[in-house]
Amino acid sequence: MAKEHCITESAHNSIYVENKEKNNYENREFNIYFSEPNEGINSDTGLLLLIAGFGGNASSNVYKKMRNEMADKYNLVTIQCDYFGWQFMQQADKIIVPNFYRDQVFTEEDMKKIYKSGKLDFDEFVNQGIKYGLDVTVNVDLSDETLNDFNDMGIMQAIDNITAVLRVMAILYDNKYEFNTKKVIIYGHSHGAYLSYLCNAFAPTLFSLIIDNSAWIYPEYLKTNRYLVHNIDKFKINLKFDYLAKKLHIDKELLNLQHIYSNFKNTCKIICYHGVTDNLISNFEKKDFCKMVENCQYNEISLDKIDGYIFKSTNHGLDADFLKLFHFAYNKVKMDFKRNNFIDLQNNVIIKTNNGEYLINYDDILPYFIQLK
Repeated sequence: MAKEHCITESAHNSIYVENKEKNNYENREFNIYFSEPNEGINSDTGLLLLIAGFGGNASSNVYKKMRNEMADKYNLVTIQCDYFGWQFMQQADKIIVPNFYRDQVFTEEDMKKIYKSGKLDFDEFVNQGIKYGLDVTVNVDLSDETLNDFNDMGIMQAIDNITAVLRVMAILYDNKYEFNTKKVIIYGHSHGAYLSYLCNAFAPTLFSLIIDNSAWIYPEYLKTNRYLVHNIDKFKINLKFDYLAKKLHIDKELLNLQHIYSNFKNTCKIICYHGVTDNLISNFEKKDFCKMVENCQYNEISLDKIDGYIFKSTNHGLDADFLKLFHFAYNKVKMDFKRNNFIDLQNNVIIKTNNGEYLINYDDILPYFIQLK
């Protein structure tokens, strides 16, 4: 059985808050989870960064199982982290019930049950709503989002994931392990796959392979609200997430993969899987994007590709079996990895947009994000 570790390390300060600290890793901490193969680490051992998307998180039993199984089966150190704002990407924790329903639908007795001890009981809210057959849209309470910690859907989340990989690499080096720095893989689903591309752009020589399941090219929830819909008996509840990031003036081109990847030479192998009925990004747009990126292999999942084993639908996410999809993609390229035991980091990565110029510096190994213009 793979050996599991969880460590808490300092993380890059929020780039959205004026930083007066000399140390750019002074104000934040985050958890890093990693598993090492039970048979030990050797010169052929690679690293695998798993990036969860909306609704997923590194401490879940699903991802814990994946880290352990994949570490042993593929001789990989598997890595995940609680990246910037991850907690706001889960199911609704708190909701705000519109006054209309409080004043004109629910009775005083209903409200006493719904608001136990002054706090909304979501399960009781559902129980009472079923009685009236309501179709309700409620806002998810995201008041805990601040510029120090929010779902930015981009820059900070990518920096945290890069930092997690470099932190684990440092631990391996400190413990005198040799491992293959040319077998560093990212596997992401949906927004997690999008972040994989962003990580690769921010650290162009670090990663060897991206396995992409349904990445978007630009975060949809920076343009529109996220909705989770629950149908319970005759009660329909629409949970609306109106994220702080949507209200901020963030350089859109810095988050647009089309722009970023048109301005640098990609050397990372990319294997992309995308469904023909994806409602968040069209297969045509994704195919065109992959065509323009060097070393990108586009695999379109249409009805004839549904096997009930790996792929179960052509929708966003493909209803894919995560473990089986990784096995399928990894086996295509497992003999193609080069071998080395030294990290090859590009010291200065500059990304230019029409509105600014940005530097990710690696002089101190960990990424340091600076807006130059």
